[in-house]
Amino acid sequence: MTTDSPHRRSRLAALAAQHWPFGAVFAVGVVIRVLTTVSYWPAFWFLTDSGRYLDASTDLRPASGVNGIGYPALLRLLSPTGSVATVSILQHLAGLGLGVAIYVFLRRRGLRGWLAALGATPVLLDSHQVVLEHYVMSDVLFIVLLTSAALVLLRRERPGVLACLVAGLLMSGAVLTRSVGLGVAGIFLLLLVVRRTGWKQRGAFALVLALVVGGYLEWTRRETGRATFSPLQGRYLYSRTAKIADCDRLRLTPEQRKLCPSQPLDQRPERGDWYLTFDQNLASYPVSADDFIGGFAKEVIRQQPGDYAWLVLRDTFRYLAPGQEVGPAHRCLFGWWVMPVDVRDEGPDLARCKPFLAQSSSFDPAHADPAADQPSALRRALHVYSQRVQTPHLALGLSVLLALAALVYRPRRPGWRDGLDGFVLVGTGVAIMAASVATSMYEVRYGAPSVVLMAVGGALAAHRLISVRSRSSERAPSPTDEDSGSHRAAPNKVDVETS
Repeated sequence: MTTDSPHRRSRLAALAAQHWPFGAVFAVGVVIRVLTTVSYWPAFWFLTDSGRYLDASTDLRPASGVNGIGYPALLRLLSPTGSVATVSILQHLAGLGLGVAIYVFLRRRGLRGWLAALGATPVLLDSHQVVLEHYVMSDVLFIVLLTSAALVLLRRERPGVLACLVAGLLMSGAVLTRSVGLGVAGIFLLLLVVRRTGWKQRGAFALVLALVVGGYLEWTRRETGRATFSPLQGRYLYSRTAKIADCDRLRLTPEQRKLCPSQPLDQRPERGDWYLTFDQNLASYPVSADDFIGGFAKEVIRQQPGDYAWLVLRDTFRYLAPGQEVGPAHRCLFGWWVMPVDVRDEGPDLARCKPFLAQSSSFDPAHADPAADQPSALRRALHVYSQRVQTPHLALGLSVLLALAALVYRPRRPGWRDGLDGFVLVGTGVAIMAASVATSMYEVRYGAPSVVLMAVGGALAAHRLISVRSRSSERAPSPTDEDSGSHRAAPNKVDVETS
């Protein structure tokens, strides 16, 4: 006991010295989540979306009006607990667990402790991540499944068959949670091809995706007559294109022309979701007309490709550069991702720009009465935290530059794999942002998965650049070393000659 105790203490001291940056970040992440859970019990509630997820969980059917069956299935599993607090607590634990997984992954890839901790910081401390974990919403489940699939695939240069099976299963869950994951699955499959993995590995990943996702789409086709992830996909695309639809110069059928927005081009709503919520003309079309509505949107894209491309590029750039101005409607929406001091309504004629609280002791699809709420000093502190502690847009833009530099800088030097993997993760993050604004609108929570992936990718890219520079400096002798070496060699030469 006495001989083991000093050895054990020395090991613990060595671990603490090696991992203290991550330990500090992780501890703060735990404290913030505990305070959030206590202060905003049992969970945050978002408009009609949270209720739709709970409604869908009571009757699991394909294409039930929400974006995939993945999150309703999770809620169904947790419903016997009788409180949505179970959902928010589980999501907080999942966020913490993902932070640990990212740190372990980066350390095993050879990153220094401070850099690996930096790569895990957004998922642990970014207030948007913490707030999303506290919502009855699908975002955190999608982030955890997607990022976990990436970590499993990238753990080794050539993953084994079992790793590809696990990654395929995780990726299938992500696709059934948010359909944008299908494009990411294609990126990961392409990566396996570039890595020259065997046909068994590629086949394992693709087979799981085909069985799970293809099976779900076939189930949807049999139930609804359409193979789709959501019966509202056409409406979402309409809401994106309505902003730019110039019906005066569009060639449309008489029936399609009825879908033209009533407002002039320069007076249309700032946010596309206005059409989903308030446009009576769009609401008059039944769910079965979704393909027709989507057809109008596709005509706008086909006939106005330049306007549409500019819209997508502009809104994608908003994620990556600081100082991007948005209008009052977007600022109101962003308020839903900030911890409020007081959840009570500010007035009958004012738009609500902050979360509701869920009911404390039920899984009912309705939020609690905000009038009974009371503010507190702790909430004021959390409100300030959620306003200030966010991943800077500049950091995301910098990760793109780092990934590009790590990919092209001295590609034949050792460690290029880190550059490739960093580029894939950062590129996937940008692709998710672009896909979100292309099919819906610019929205903070749609960029949350990208923030996590780009932080990991940026850390790998930075590690690659640091490693290459370090090796270069070690190989190149300094002029001082060369001079001192020549001075040391001369006496030896003289000694030999005189002897």
